[in-house]
Amino acid sequence: MDRSLKLKEKFFYLVVNTGRGDILLKKNIILFILLFIVSMPALSQPKVDSLLRLCDKAPEKQKTALYLELSHNLRKDTLKSNSYARQAFKLAEKLKQLPEQAKSYYFIGETNYYARDFSGAIPYYQKAIPLFELLKDSFNLTNCYNSIGLCYHGIYQGERAIEQYINALRTCENDKEYTAEIISNIAMAHAKMNNYIEAIANYRKALNINTSIRDSSSMAVNYNGLGDTYSNMNKPDSAITNFLKAHYLFKKLKNKGNQAITLTNIATIYPNYPDSLNKAMAYFNEAWKIFKELGQNHFEAEIRQGIGAILYKQGKYKDALQAFNQSLQLTDKYKRGFYLKKTNYKWLSELFEKMGNYKTALKYHVLFAQYSDSLDQMDKYEQSINLEKRYETEKKENEIIKLQARQELMDVQLQKNKQLKILGFVTASLLLIFVFFVLIRYFDKIKLNRLLESKNRKIERSENELRILNASKNKFFSIIAHDLKNPFHTVLGYSWLLSRDYELFTEEERRKFAFDIHNSSNNIFRLLQNLLEWARSQTGRLIINPREVKFKPILESSVSVLNSLADQKAISIRLIFDDELTLFADPQMIETVLRNLINNAIKFTPDNGWIEITASQIDDHVRICVTDSGIGISDEDMLNLFRIDSTVKRKGTNNEDGSGLGLILCHEFVKKNNGTIWANSSLGTGSSFFFTIPANSGKVNSH
Repeated sequence: MDRSLKLKEKFFYLVVNTGRGDILLKKNIILFILLFIVSMPALSQPKVDSLLRLCDKAPEKQKTALYLELSHNLRKDTLKSNSYARQAFKLAEKLKQLPEQAKSYYFIGETNYYARDFSGAIPYYQKAIPLFELLKDSFNLTNCYNSIGLCYHGIYQGERAIEQYINALRTCENDKEYTAEIISNIAMAHAKMNNYIEAIANYRKALNINTSIRDSSSMAVNYNGLGDTYSNMNKPDSAITNFLKAHYLFKKLKNKGNQAITLTNIATIYPNYPDSLNKAMAYFNEAWKIFKELGQNHFEAEIRQGIGAILYKQGKYKDALQAFNQSLQLTDKYKRGFYLKKTNYKWLSELFEKMGNYKTALKYHVLFAQYSDSLDQMDKYEQSINLEKRYETEKKENEIIKLQARQELMDVQLQKNKQLKILGFVTASLLLIFVFFVLIRYFDKIKLNRLLESKNRKIERSENELRILNASKNKFFSIIAHDLKNPFHTVLGYSWLLSRDYELFTEEERRKFAFDIHNSSNNIFRLLQNLLEWARSQTGRLIINPREVKFKPILESSVSVLNSLADQKAISIRLIFDDELTLFADPQMIETVLRNLINNAIKFTPDNGWIEITASQIDDHVRICVTDSGIGISDEDMLNLFRIDSTVKRKGTNNEDGSGLGLILCHEFVKKNNGTIWANSSLGTGSSFFFTIPANSGKVNSH
């Protein structure tokens, strides 16, 4: 069974993570490996067509092998590869072909692996292992363990990956080339977990085996891995020594693509030596020359960033600025990803700070921080996606097991019925027993059906609860990751500038900074207040204390907190209600609801607008309305206003931030106080938010 592509993927990972050094240049250099993988479907198409023609004429026993070969050749086309592997398994199971069953499981795992569904691939590799053990197929056992290790590596479970690599080592003792490869994988896993000492030891162990079998290509890869590890340990001397060895071997093998990679890696290390900046520049230029020869023009973005960093260190700020701007343009042109943009913004922030242009420096520092947050979220998102895929796989397997059990139960039932019918034809007495038995079974079946219906209803309720909980989790993380963090950027940025260069700013600029810091702090405080109240509600720690309360002090307290915000936008607030109006509710919850609705009205009402708050008793409830002359709400957003799983989030008229949590909290608190809440609005005509609360009947004068 072929393992070449899997080994290439490991090498690709090493290349992507090589040579950061002092320049902070993260290289996404794929070169020929990516071209090889992309071109494979085109290269293998004639072979696929030939195999399909053979399948039409081949007998069943030969079709199993043909399906497996089709699955292998189409492993980049997930759906087709998976389909052929499953057809092969079904046929192999029917014909009792044990080797083909094992390979079918393995190929289904491979299909999921190349689709980056690592959690979905692992169970199929594990199903193949006992079959390969029965067949005493040590080579494919090694493939399975190594593949599972690579899957765990892909879902950030380094220790479990190493455990599988060690299992692979036990089954490939006589294959030195594969042994070296697995040890190199162990080194890669340690390096990813920042266990640099263990990584170096394993790279050297792999190198010793590579040397003994004269495998120059693998030696170059492992020297490159050592260079990357030493670079991460901030040991430039050792890093450059190993990168030079890798470069020498790639040059000897006439592998120009990897020569360019190692030249770039070397160029990132030399800036650690102040007297070697020109040498670093020369290596970057030499690497770029090879990239152009190979037609890999998209790597110019990384090269320009590296050159810009050297020019910056040489004090050539204008030239450095030009290089960084070129790198940014090329990053967009070739879609090189967030990381290059982030590092360019960091360099530009430091460059403008050196040039004394602090406002522009702050602008790029904010962009750098935002892109850093985005990259962190992408990493977390990828991990969560892998966990979700694993959950879905387990869920589907459980459903299959349930269906199989149900089918077996039905088969048993049919067999029993058949036996009863036979006995019924023998004697009349047994016929009576048979009828009685059938009736018992019939009523049992009714009970069973009712029980199943009850269980299904419970499952549906559980799924709905899980969906709501998942939406709550997503909302919570969204607020923590973005809405709660973003206001801190303003506070930290302006306070850093004031603390560092207070005397350089005018009094007007200082007042503006202080005003912005105050607004951001207010936003943070309100968001935290809502977040804490909502969290208490979701965790069941919120105690509801309903009692008879007057409406007037609750409303006045809510308005007084927000008067300063209304004054900033010259918004007038009118109150229309009966002073004796009373409610039967938790006053703190009602104050929270009013505060959120009034705050939203201020946020979405332009300067010089108005807000009107009315309250009156209707039958046994008090209806409260907050109306504004604001920008209104679209019909689409109206449908999702009070839903936890919605994504309604808008900026205010003065670009005020909003998390979308306030209305959800209002809905929760009104509901807990036995009331209802709704809204009427359309774009450009303002909005009206209504909610009802039980009145303390007999003591309220209707307005």
